[in-house]
Amino acid sequence: MKKVLLMLASMFLIQVHASVLPDLRILNHLSVGAEVGTPGWSVDLAVPVTSFVDVQAGFTMLPKFSLNPTLKVSTPSFAGGQTLPMSSVDMNGHPSMKELKVMVNVLPVPMLSSFHITAGIYYGSGDILEISNKEPLTELAIANQAIDLYNTINPGGAQEHIGLKLGHYLLEPDREGNITALAHVNKVKPYVGIGFGRAVPKKRIGVKFDLGCIIWGKPTVYCNGIEAPTTDVGDLSGGITKVISKLPVYPVLNIRVCGRIF
Repeated sequence: MKKVLLMLASMFLIQVHASVLPDLRILNHLSVGAEVGTPGWSVDLAVPVTSFVDVQAGFTMLPKFSLNPTLKVSTPSFAGGQTLPMSSVDMNGHPSMKELKVMVNVLPVPMLSSFHITAGIYYGSGDILEISNKEPLTELAIANQAIDLYNTINPGGAQEHIGLKLGHYLLEPDREGNITALAHVNKVKPYVGIGFGRAVPKKRIGVKFDLGCIIWGKPTVYCNGIEAPTTDVGDLSGGITKVISKLPVYPVLNIRVCGRIF
């Protein structure tokens, strides 16, 4: 009889503690979220590690969209004894980014505020920007062949190849007049940021805002599979493609809608 009473008392105390103690949020919830922002769209899962820490993991992708930059020719008037018919060229261009991500959100005062500090890693594609010609740049290819011939005959007065200027980079066409240029960054990209909202909401549905930056390092531009040479004088042509090709960090502004599964 005493054992039965002791067991009933223990069960009663457990129920009292469960109703009085706060939700410790230690791997006891799971949420799924959909996010949209400057890195593109994203889907992820999140779990609480403690009352102060949530962990997110998912996939993000920046959809391809057209930029169509106009790039200036490095030597628009005369090259290899030939007059070039153009001083600038309209190109195809589009950014691209596909990444896996893991984020750790730290809530300094979770009882009072959903303000959080986030650190994490993006891992995936190293190529963030592609630029290619719309039409074969035959005149530039012929001019470079003439420059090669001139340099062979006059080794003491070597002329540089001509191409298209993307910031401080020189994009040279191949012998068929084609250009495929890629801006390449680190595959592993740290992230730091701040925001409001919880990766695992207290209620069934929640919203989370984030502001931060992806640190992907100084981009390197490759043209037709070879690292593009730099020019002495930068150029203002290229618009947003020139900016992307120089940025060591990528700004992030995200809004995430999430639902708690349990």
